[in-house]
Amino acid sequence: MADASIYTVGGTVQTNRSGVYIQRRADEELLALCREGKFAYVLTPRQMGKSSLMVRTARQLRTEKIQSVMIDLTGIGTQVTNPEQWYLGLLIQIEQQLMLDTDVHQWWLAHAHLGFTQRLTEFFQRVLLVEITTPVVIFIDEIDTTLSLDFTDDFYAAIRYLYVSRAFFSEFSRLSFVLFGVATPGDLIRAPKRTPFNIGQRVDLTDFTFVEAKPLAEGLGLSTPKAQQVLQWVLSWTKGHPYLSQRLFYIISQQSQKNWSKADIDRIVSSTFFGAMSEQDNNLQFVRDMLTKRAPDKAAVLTIYREIRRGKRAVADEEQSIIKSHLKLSGVVKRKNGVLKVRNPIYQRVFDLKWVNQHLPLNLRDFWERYKPALPYIIGLLIFSVSMAGMALYANTQRLDAEAQRLYAQKALKNAEIVTQSLTSEKLFVSHLNFEALLEGLKLGKRVKLPDKDIEPGNRMKAVATLQQVVYGIRERNRLEGHSSSVRSVAFSPDGKTIASGSDDNTVRLWNLNGELLKTLTGHGSYVRSVAFSPDSKTIASGSNDNTVRLWNLNGELLKTLTGHSSYVWSVAFSPDGKTIASGSNDNTVRLWNLNGELLKTLTGHSSFVLSVAFSPDGKTIASGSGDNTVRLWNLKGELLQTLSGHSNYVWSVAFSPDGKTIASGSVDNTVRLWNLKGELLKTLLGHSSDVWSVAFSPDGKTIASGSVDNTV
Repeated sequence: MADASIYTVGGTVQTNRSGVYIQRRADEELLALCREGKFAYVLTPRQMGKSSLMVRTARQLRTEKIQSVMIDLTGIGTQVTNPEQWYLGLLIQIEQQLMLDTDVHQWWLAHAHLGFTQRLTEFFQRVLLVEITTPVVIFIDEIDTTLSLDFTDDFYAAIRYLYVSRAFFSEFSRLSFVLFGVATPGDLIRAPKRTPFNIGQRVDLTDFTFVEAKPLAEGLGLSTPKAQQVLQWVLSWTKGHPYLSQRLFYIISQQSQKNWSKADIDRIVSSTFFGAMSEQDNNLQFVRDMLTKRAPDKAAVLTIYREIRRGKRAVADEEQSIIKSHLKLSGVVKRKNGVLKVRNPIYQRVFDLKWVNQHLPLNLRDFWERYKPALPYIIGLLIFSVSMAGMALYANTQRLDAEAQRLYAQKALKNAEIVTQSLTSEKLFVSHLNFEALLEGLKLGKRVKLPDKDIEPGNRMKAVATLQQVVYGIRERNRLEGHSSSVRSVAFSPDGKTIASGSDDNTVRLWNLNGELLKTLTGHGSYVRSVAFSPDSKTIASGSNDNTVRLWNLNGELLKTLTGHSSYVWSVAFSPDGKTIASGSNDNTVRLWNLNGELLKTLTGHSSFVLSVAFSPDGKTIASGSGDNTVRLWNLKGELLQTLSGHSNYVWSVAFSPDGKTIASGSVDNTVRLWNLKGELLKTLLGHSSDVWSVAFSPDGKTIASGSVDNTV
């Protein structure tokens, strides 16, 4: 029978006597810091479990004879504009919780000749540390309430003083502080001429993992396999966000239903968080306010968030960036491997590109939406500008390839003697005269004020007519549009006729070389991470966050579903003979399958997730790159041949050279490394300034290309 009482969707878990507390890595980290008397801070978005962590840590410390005080600054209030009242209110809470003998109110009045912050530090040294001879930890929650007060810079400066003074007064080593709230360290001391708040160790409060969240499933009253399946479906939406996960489980537990499907969970998510309900949820309202009303620079916050949401390129995190720090505090994005990502599919759906464009200042809304109505006028201005310049160009974009167009344009411009520095033929004709070329033409039109008298009227008219033909027949030939979310993987068929793309919209799409959509392959229940073609170009394999590999034909028909992985499938690859598929998974394994979907071998040995798999050209060896920082080589029997150790962080990508003698690996340690089949390191390729996510050999094996989060190849 379901037990809804174990779920907590507001306040600390401890206020719910039946509430289940989910322990995370932060619990042990913070407890260890408090035991050592270290200063620390937990500064995260709302409803991540900060207050619950504080209460649990304080209770644990008391069992170890370490005194603690928990101060919720909302109890003092933000309407207190008198700093004396604020400081005194703080000390009274300390007096009450530690049951001090000193009457704090009388002591405070007796030391009125001192300033507020000096009285505060004197109190800790002359009163608290005299009466309490054991270590004391002061937990201060909701510190963001101080951001609206104009006198609390001194308070945080005083805390820093207490830390620094340990070098002079040994008793201060028994006193430590832990700060909790929705803020950054830079927010605490805002005066530009004062030393910033630069002490303490950060404790990151992360989303629940599947293993951590298992106790939530126990309250559903289902068998363990069914309960954990529901847990997987919930986490596919929340990605372990504490509040969102607890709220969904509470709603699910209220239903009398005993058999659940993914569609049932999707329906509950939709009715709880999407549409009009998104305006009712207090967590979504907090995120919405942080992105708009509370943003330090609304246009900048929404512009960077839009770039992250689009997912067209990686947006690196920068600790010193006020805008990116604010986005992280809103909770809508989080840092992963040095890159900012939308935190979960719920946020991704609610705060989509349409929402962003509606809230951006008018002059920063999506470029296309802004200029689309004016496109005929832009084209007219371009034609006029180019005709004024007398550009005698003649190019048929439908028949000539880009190189022929470039050469022809150079020749035409040279013959007409109207080559200008501001617009070269390369700029005008790259990508078959795309929209950017039109903008370049406009820039040129502004600079050219008078027609060249040496250009004959006939040539000028021919240029105008040709440009009209190009403009009205223009289309972007290198853009395949149709996916509704990030594209994670693309592959060409070996016969060169078809492109497959896998997306976070849970689909695989097949395209021809003209950019026309041939088929949409639907069936995956979560993101598609990897796609690969069989050597005969007839079969497509796709790996997904729904823990499966699926095989499809070119007609879009599902041939087989390969089940066995217990977590996300990051990578799939066909053997050169097309008879075997390898898959690398978040469950730390590589699995080998035949085309009938039968599991041939499970390759175990990695101690972390497997991010990439590749077959050698002769099909006898499989390489796998892992989050355990290694590449491993295996034979088809599943035997480990070599472990390639040397990377200092995750290995995102592996590739064999065409002759099969060299393996390239790209890593989060910013390097590409080359190895031989004996596992010996041949070269370390340096130069990237961030994670290397992809590596590939040229067909002749003489060149390696690497793609990185630093935005370079």
